[in-house]
This record gives sequence, C-alpha cells and structure tokens, in this order.
Amino acid sequence: MAKKPNGKLKILYVKDILSEGRPVTMKELLERLQRHGISAERKSVSDDLKLLRRYGLPIACVRRGRATVYSLKKSP
Repeated sequence: MAKKPNGKLKILYVKDILSEGRPVTMKELLERLQRHGISAERKSVSDDLKLLRRYGLPIACVRRGRATVYSLKKSP
C-alpha cells in the first residue's frame, strides 16, 4: 500500500487539534484533518492517538452518548 502524501504530518495535526483544549469527536478530527489536505481513516487516527499516548501526551477518551470524545487531560 502506497504512503499518503502528508501522512507524517497527520500525527502532528492531531496533536495540534487536541492541544487547542476543546474536546473533539473522531468525526471532528477527520474533518479538521481534511481541511489541512489530509485524508485519513478512523483506524489510522486511532493508531496516532495510541502513539501520542505512548509518547506521553495525556489524552482522555470519554464516551458521550454514541460518540467518543478526545481531549488532553487537565493538569492538576
């Protein structure tokens, strides 16, 4: 499978979107990435979120009704 253009930028955009401080759904993440010219699938963004957690980013994942919302955990 060929690599997508801007694929390496995707994880950086995901980090930036989460750093804005507003909780976002997966759908919103995908739409925001699309605005930057990056087409992505849920699975690849989910993998990016896992990598960012491994890197040490405190990403919260909360179910709200049928949607899952992602945000950065607040520092105490």
